[in-house]
Amino acid sequence: MANELRIPAGLIKQRALAANRPRIGLDYRRFGRAGGQHVTEMPEFTAAAQRVVQLHELLMAGTDELLKDGQLVMTGWKTESPFRPDAELEAIQATGAVFAQSIDWFWSTGIGGSFLGNKATIEAVRGTLELFNLLLREERGDTPGILFFGQNMDASYVATALKIMEGKRIGGNVISKSGGTVEPAIAFAILKAAMESSMSPEEVAQRIVAITDAQKGALKQLAGQKGYKTYVVPDNVGGRYSVTCPVGLFSLAVAGIDLKKFIAGARRAEEDVRNQPFNTNIAMLRAVMRYVAHKHMGIKIEVASTGVYDLKSTTAWMQQLGPESEGKNGEGLWISPEYYTEMAHANGQAIQMAERTIMETFLMVDDPGVDVIIPGAGTPVAYLDGKGLNFANQAFIAGLRDAHYEGIVPTMSYVLPRLDAFTMGMLFQYEMNAIALSGLLLGQNPFIQPGVQAYKKIADARSGKPGTEQALAAMQKAEQQLNPNFII
Repeated sequence: MANELRIPAGLIKQRALAANRPRIGLDYRRFGRAGGQHVTEMPEFTAAAQRVVQLHELLMAGTDELLKDGQLVMTGWKTESPFRPDAELEAIQATGAVFAQSIDWFWSTGIGGSFLGNKATIEAVRGTLELFNLLLREERGDTPGILFFGQNMDASYVATALKIMEGKRIGGNVISKSGGTVEPAIAFAILKAAMESSMSPEEVAQRIVAITDAQKGALKQLAGQKGYKTYVVPDNVGGRYSVTCPVGLFSLAVAGIDLKKFIAGARRAEEDVRNQPFNTNIAMLRAVMRYVAHKHMGIKIEVASTGVYDLKSTTAWMQQLGPESEGKNGEGLWISPEYYTEMAHANGQAIQMAERTIMETFLMVDDPGVDVIIPGAGTPVAYLDGKGLNFANQAFIAGLRDAHYEGIVPTMSYVLPRLDAFTMGMLFQYEMNAIALSGLLLGQNPFIQPGVQAYKKIADARSGKPGTEQALAAMQKAEQQLNPNFII
């Protein structure tokens, strides 16, 4: 039809990425005060640099109490996940591919690390899901649409997502070590009931994969009863460190992401962390700079920024990984995700000129693999005519970085060569090491999260979980003692 959009020839330019696998870079030239002292010139930096090498040896040894959750040493993400055998990855890849062919929509239930790492990887490699899911299946590379459940309990979100899948072939994975985490458990109960009312028990069993404990727990028991295929959540891997274990791998396989390349990237980064000297060791340098900024430069907030839409979920993953690992005993950096240039006129104002308690880490990409040419002639942006949108975007992101540095915000940048499975595997492994080490520098156990249990106990009582009756009565009594004059 004459009024349909036709994309002009040459407007969009796509190019295949080179076959080589370049390393991620870290640019920390601006990590200091503009015109003043760089962090590496501070005596505290030198002292922390010596300590972090020793702490990495402790991390490798796995013998310290700060590495344990109960009696378990929680370093499987470092010692095991990057070294998974190819045969295991090939088997998951093949199962995921067959599963994907049998469905139109793939759902995944999980919260925290069982959700964020999966979504971040899929969006970085395949594209942000809000647009990816709008494409025709053949335009998605024969991949099903992808929806996440259990990361919230908003009825409107769940109802709309269910309507999207109505009348379609669906299947998914439920991720929970115990099966008792309330948010994903509720979501799974809803999805399971909808599927059981629509399909035979045999079809339902073929369309649900449970990723859970190897031997115990409500979900493991249910999977055995129903005949679901299962993958194991390793005992020695916590949720926020789990993207490179089966918690993440099955979802990535369904999304068509090359697992061997993903784990090869994680392995490359892990080998770098183990073998590179401090002055070229991305994880150690980043851990020390974050620690010195927090303890000796008055920094309370780390802004995780990107100008790449497909990396928004990666900054959200960083938001969970850091505070949940470090935020204990009155210590730890708050992490705030920022997407530029969207937020340049909002939070960017405060980053530029508010209280100087902020540092900033950018995620930058050298070659996104796609560009859009700017037809600027005859418009207010004629000076950009014929240039690529990536050129303009990078100029503005670099402008924000430089302006914030001039505004006395210490900044550093992860420089990603491109967005693919290998690069994301590298990034996750570097960052998990950096956060674990910076937590240890603070004297924290980066693998426990005792504060998270507080809201769960209160929520369990308020929602009527059996066995919480006394706790609910105590809460109701305490609420009655609040001043009613403070309700308008």
